[in-house]
Amino acid sequence: MADPLRRRVRAKFLRAASITSGILPEWLARGGLEQAAWLSRFTRHEKRILENLTRAYKGELDAGELQRIASGVRRHSARIFYEWLRLSRGSELEGAWLDSVVRTDSSLQILDEAVANGRGALIVTAHIGNWELLAATLVRRGIRGAVVGLERKRDPGSIWLSDMRRAYGVETIPQHSHPRELMRVLEGGGSVGLVCDLEVRRLAGEFLPFFEVPALTMIAPAALARARRLPLIPVRCVLPEPGSDHYLLRVEEPIERDWSLPRREATSEHMQRVLGIFERWIRETPEQWAWHQARWQAKVGQIDALPLGAPRD
Repeated sequence: MADPLRRRVRAKFLRAASITSGILPEWLARGGLEQAAWLSRFTRHEKRILENLTRAYKGELDAGELQRIASGVRRHSARIFYEWLRLSRGSELEGAWLDSVVRTDSSLQILDEAVANGRGALIVTAHIGNWELLAATLVRRGIRGAVVGLERKRDPGSIWLSDMRRAYGVETIPQHSHPRELMRVLEGGGSVGLVCDLEVRRLAGEFLPFFEVPALTMIAPAALARARRLPLIPVRCVLPEPGSDHYLLRVEEPIERDWSLPRREATSEHMQRVLGIFERWIRETPEQWAWHQARWQAKVGQIDALPLGAPRD
């Protein structure tokens, strides 16, 4: 299918799915998406899921356990897509629904205190659980700001996601934006959310161990933390157990930069600690992470790591 036609079909599908999600009963809408997700086991996505699982666990799990996780990944993908459809409607009714499906605990006080100082907050998270519900929940609690996301002018998917976030009050700052756009939000006392667990080749990055495998990792979060002298605050929104009817939003202790290290080493070390937390999260709830993404596609020697500010040809 030619790219322009594919984009038009995708745009119409997303519009229709958003409307349909507000008409059909939840069990029917989610059931249809789960059936579609089941069919994805015959696609390249399933192959990539199993390849990534095998690479990460290195014999810790047998083939049956890896297949079980892969099946859970498919079901979870269907679930979060349905939840994104609900978010895209952006009504007060959906706000009440959001309150019912996301719970918080006392750890949220960590983020509340960081925001209260008026210097802004740098939130780091991963493609685990439902990161869009995370952002929406923080907005419902009065924590305003922006998230950094992929934005392509002719990509209906990225446009739809940006529109969805706008519907519940979150600005999307494109990944290719100048850092001053992020600084603007922080200087205004807002929070900036960075989903930084996957490789993004067009951004500055370094190869750091992730599940003991070198992985191209963006260094922008640590660079922003240095520029604003702020810690990185890990936050996740995950199902506490498989099949749960709600998510739990939890905040980890802030990760401070080690100012005793040389600048570049400190940046790498800062991000390495972030990756360590992400790996712990993933091991706790492996079926809720985006194993279908090309996390370890870039290889050392095939693509050069870039310092912050250097363009990728």
